[in-house]
Amino acid sequence: MIKTTLFRSHFIASKKPSKKLMIVFHGRGDSLHPFKDFQNELKLKDINFLLLNAPRKFLNGFSWYGEPPFERSGVLRIREKVFQLLSDLELAGWKAKDIFLLGFSQGCLVSADVALNYGKKLGGVVGVSGYLHFFPRWRSSITQETLKTPWLFTHGTKDDILKYDDTQFGVEKLKSAGLKVSWVGSEKKHVFSDEDYPVIRNWVKTQMSSLNSRTSLRS
Repeated sequence: MIKTTLFRSHFIASKKPSKKLMIVFHGRGDSLHPFKDFQNELKLKDINFLLLNAPRKFLNGFSWYGEPPFERSGVLRIREKVFQLLSDLELAGWKAKDIFLLGFSQGCLVSADVALNYGKKLGGVVGVSGYLHFFPRWRSSITQETLKTPWLFTHGTKDDILKYDDTQFGVEKLKSAGLKVSWVGSEKKHVFSDEDYPVIRNWVKTQMSSLNSRTSLRS
């Protein structure tokens, strides 16, 4: 069980004993509630889930940060809060290399920003129908450990909220900085669709298998 005072949250324990954890960030105007069956939807039994709720009220849901020109300061505030959460988790025994970040839309930007700046290798980053925000001199924040974190982005060519080409351009910038990024496009709109589940499930299983193999070799 994970409890935190930093965010409203909901913990879903793995159905099999596991030290792996996926932190989930919802999209703007949404909340953690639609993700409460996420474990069954992804069909991943050997990973724990921590669903976070954004702090800012927005329409009938919540938002992680404000709209431009308040975007940058909001992203920085959320970054520091997630950094504190990760630090607390590590003190509680969770290892950074076993923690995955997954975000949809605005939550994707939060996941990506945290992974780029935390300075440690994470289990992986998954961005669904999302986008990226690059601060000035963002490459200077990337450490050798950051480069070891694997990434997966899925996006739809029919997305009328966040353009496919804009997000793909951001992904190419990540790749140019040396990050290992998988890019999966489809014809979906701005949604977390059923076709995303097997892509994410197979990718996460591959990363966890790789983590377990490296741990076995060191033991």
